[in-house]
Amino acid sequence: MLSETPTSSHWPRNPLWLAIALLGASPLALAQQAQQLDALEITAERLSADRVVDEELLQRRQADDLRDVFADLPEVAVGGGAPAAQKLYVRGLEDTLLNVTVDGATQSGNLFHHQGRLMVEPELLKRVEVVAGAGEATNGPGALGGAIRFVTKDPEDLLRPGQRLGALLKGGYFSNADGHKASASLYGRLTDDWSALATLTRTDQGDYRDADGTTQPFTATERFTGFTKLVGQLTEAQKLTLSYERSEDQAFRLHRPHWIPSARNAPIDQEVVRETLIGKYGVASSDNDWLDLDLTLYHTETSLEHIEGPFGDYIGTMRSHGGDLRNHSRVGELTLSYGIDYRKDEASLGSPLYGTDREEGSVVGLYLQNHYQLTDRLRLSAGARHDWFELDEALSGNSFSESGWSPNLGFKFEATERLALHGGWARAIRGTQVKELFVLDWHSNAEERKEEVADNVELGATYRHGNLYLAVDAFETRIDDVVGKVDNRTLGNVGELKTRGFNARIGYEWERLDASLAYSRARPELNGEPLSDDDMALGTSIGNSWVANVNVQATHDLELGWTGRFAERLTRVAEGYPEKAGYGVNDLYARWRPLADDRLTLSLRVNNVFDKQYFDHASYGDAGAIAHGLPEPGRDIRLGASYRF
Repeated sequence: MLSETPTSSHWPRNPLWLAIALLGASPLALAQQAQQLDALEITAERLSADRVVDEELLQRRQADDLRDVFADLPEVAVGGGAPAAQKLYVRGLEDTLLNVTVDGATQSGNLFHHQGRLMVEPELLKRVEVVAGAGEATNGPGALGGAIRFVTKDPEDLLRPGQRLGALLKGGYFSNADGHKASASLYGRLTDDWSALATLTRTDQGDYRDADGTTQPFTATERFTGFTKLVGQLTEAQKLTLSYERSEDQAFRLHRPHWIPSARNAPIDQEVVRETLIGKYGVASSDNDWLDLDLTLYHTETSLEHIEGPFGDYIGTMRSHGGDLRNHSRVGELTLSYGIDYRKDEASLGSPLYGTDREEGSVVGLYLQNHYQLTDRLRLSAGARHDWFELDEALSGNSFSESGWSPNLGFKFEATERLALHGGWARAIRGTQVKELFVLDWHSNAEERKEEVADNVELGATYRHGNLYLAVDAFETRIDDVVGKVDNRTLGNVGELKTRGFNARIGYEWERLDASLAYSRARPELNGEPLSDDDMALGTSIGNSWVANVNVQATHDLELGWTGRFAERLTRVAEGYPEKAGYGVNDLYARWRPLADDRLTLSLRVNNVFDKQYFDHASYGDAGAIAHGLPEPGRDIRLGASYRF
């Protein structure tokens, strides 16, 4: 079995050997249904092996923030300690290098490099899709490090068969931060063709305690989310969806939430607000293989306000609006996806004392993606997109314009009934974009800066034999002319950012039990030097990561499970930075449905069961008395109840 606290690198170097040892060492490995593997499925349809987190997995974790959402994916790391500080990394690259969308609405821009930029309420999510590395043309413009797609629930996802009106009430308690969460959803069919959903969610948590029993001050948060969605079947072939979401996060927190308190990091009143309005129209003809059209239009606005901060009152706002017109056609064994997308970003940073700085940027893209079933065993993919980026920078008075092609090639080969091979290559470009909001009045782009160009190569295999499932893939992502700080006031091309490594996953399924182990290794480097925690907006170095899961359907009404998350000690670090200690954290959960149906569900989850004191590798580490990150929360007992009417 894996060690509870793997704080050194004295581990077997072959992840598949260790996975087999784990499964063979436990009698639990001899049984279970495929629930966990379904939640973390791997597909080879894209150039990179996608990971999918579904609603079932989110409910098991009683997900409350980004760390909970991605906790079962070793290739995705979420650090920060405090919820407001959480940043997301895929293969060591920060989410600022990825194309992140909510129901197709791009979440562009960067609020403040000392905290996270994504605010998503897990209660609304139907699933989350992760594509690591530059991929297919449909991933959108500027997807240098991949794409993350958050997909929200529809009314039909909550309605039982034949039900016209329903409601779902949920409540939860978090012991560590003495927190409470409540949500209420009302959903139903307005007519035979129209349905609607409305959800209100509120979370109130105090300062959390680490495993040493120390309360981390100014880490409390109050979060409120309102969400509504209207779905109409206009005709047999036409569908319309309208949705609106508003999320608010208010707290008296540290100016730099990912650092400890200090004379240079005092607490201030802060508020983060995100509003997103999305309209979708689709038409699909059952007798016309050429017509399967989707139109998505969106407007999203995100703001961060600092009240009486060290530089006075400031509010930074990013407004994005855009659209994607996409059609799918089928010609024999050839499937085509093609269209045009557009986005315009308007950023502002305002202060009563210093005025308002503004910046505007846009991108237009044309794309085509093909999948062709060449033989019964071989499927090929090929595609390309061409993007035009433009930016007007008010601070310097300069304008930037870049364009270029992003092609891709891929394959999937069914070598045998049990073994499938997949792989490919993709390129993605990104031109000059709107900068981080809280440096709009300080940083300017170098006049000679060029577009960033990412090349991603993947090769992998999946194997199934009876109840055994095995997958491996190797990758290398290289971003040429990546953009970073040239000096204290200038952004420009700083060299080559490269990350390479491999992932492995093994699972075993039986009647009432499943067990799985996943492994990820990524080594991000800038010009040959490992990334450090100060390479913000680029990424950070993370040790080899493991996630083990065992889920047991103990009875028809009772489900039990264990998750172990382990990180090996990271010894190869940037010059002047300390090594990152390894750690092991264990979580347990139980879900019970005491009634004969799914009306009432009672949940218990214990995170960090053994109260391990540790610093997540994705959190800011120790770079001095001021630049010092926060330890992770200690043991957290979560109680939850939901009732469905």
